[in-house]
Amino acid sequence: MSRTRILNISVRDLTSATVVDLDGAIDLQNSRGLRTALFEKLLASPRLVVNMTGIRYIDSSGIATLIEVLKKSKEVNKDFVLYGLGTAVHDVLKLTNLLGVFHVVDTEEHALED
Repeated sequence: MSRTRILNISVRDLTSATVVDLDGAIDLQNSRGLRTALFEKLLASPRLVVNMTGIRYIDSSGIATLIEVLKKSKEVNKDFVLYGLGTAVHDVLKLTNLLGVFHVVDTEEHALED
């Protein structure tokens, strides 16, 4: 029996960006909901900033979701920035050679800079 992982998503709309704060785990069970939320916010803001400091686990479906949002951001000419990658997310992105594909910064302050 698989263990249910929880993902909490909260959104802060700022003047120049939308910040999506994530807490928990991103897996097959919740990645579709995350994708929907990120796509919606991406289209409504010039810059989508995703706070990953609370993510303790991410699987391949979570990585696929981030790639889909990145691809869409390029199609609609919007900025998509990740910040606060913990060890779990950093290691997966590094292992898959995707770390350099995303715009990754350390802090929210840096993520909001032009």
